Amino acid sequence: MTKLKQLLVAVFALTFIAAAPAQAAIGVTTVTAPATIPNPYSIFTINYGLNGSSPLASAQLRFYLAATRQGTSNRVLMRSTQILLGRAGTGLYLPPTGTQSASFSYATVQASAQAVLDAATTACVPQSFYIQVEADSGTPWGDDTLIGTTKLPDFFFTAGTLTPATITPGGTVTFTADLYTACPVNAPSTLGVFLADANYNLLSYIGGISVGAGTGTFPVAPTAITFSSAIAPGSYYLVLAADVDAVIAESNENNNTGAFSLQVVASQLLAVQGSASALDSDLPGPVRANIEQDAPSMGFVDGYVQAFGTLSR
Repeated sequence: MTKLKQLLVAVFALTFIAAAPAQAAIGVTTVTAPATIPNPYSIFTINYGLNGSSPLASAQLRFYLAATRQGTSNRVLMRSTQILLGRAGTGLYLPPTGTQSASFSYATVQASAQAVLDAATTACVPQSFYIQVEADSGTPWGDDTLIGTTKLPDFFFTAGTLTPATITPGGTVTFTADLYTACPVNAPSTLGVFLADANYNLLSYIGGISVGAGTGTFPVAPTAITFSSAIAPGSYYLVLAADVDAVIAESNENNNTGAFSLQVVASQLLAVQGSASALDSDLPGPVRANIEQDAPSMGFVDGYVQAFGTLSR
């Protein structure tokens, strides 16, 4: 090839490139997401608009859950889909006009986005996100939304031990417990301590322990109870009831109780002083109802506990 021909080829190539729509691209003009998505397990829909042109007959659209309106960090892909473009008659292709829509739900997004939606669904307050739309490799655009709902606190016991689990009349036991709520309580409450018989019938209100506001685990420090020397031998339960005065509105009011098994024996020789009883939170349904019904009027009953009022901690 002569130098003249090489020059002509180069000029032709440059002319072709200049004539081709090098700057042509499909862009996102608007995105409108729901103001709130209380339940992402149900279907939610976003609207968006496109403009621009492309020498290609299709474009790739990507939908993200993002931390910012246009940023590309801290975002997860929900879906990537290809759309066909319409021929403009000039060698270019145009996106569909007007408002477009895309629907999503937990079941239709990628696994990484499902993990984000799971976390937002279980969070105590709605989580803020931007739903972004990105065409090809262009600049993304997003609209903000709140995913999830505001949730009430929920007290339940996660652990606890009563030591010893077998005593003689007049003996002393010491218990600990861990009370937990994932969502915060905004006011203090009282953990009630009761003695019940082998059928969970309440016999005595032993006392209350103050529980503060906040979230997470509320540990109950080792707390001693000395029983009366007149208590009858037999099987008992030491019952704990969170929010015994019902001052906290909870998402589940039926899981606030736990119980330790306690044996009172007549002879010291039969007592296993080194034994312990674990806190059981899987109590029969009527237990909580009995506490709600009887606790407000229940006083300290003689014959069960030696010292009334303030628990020893």
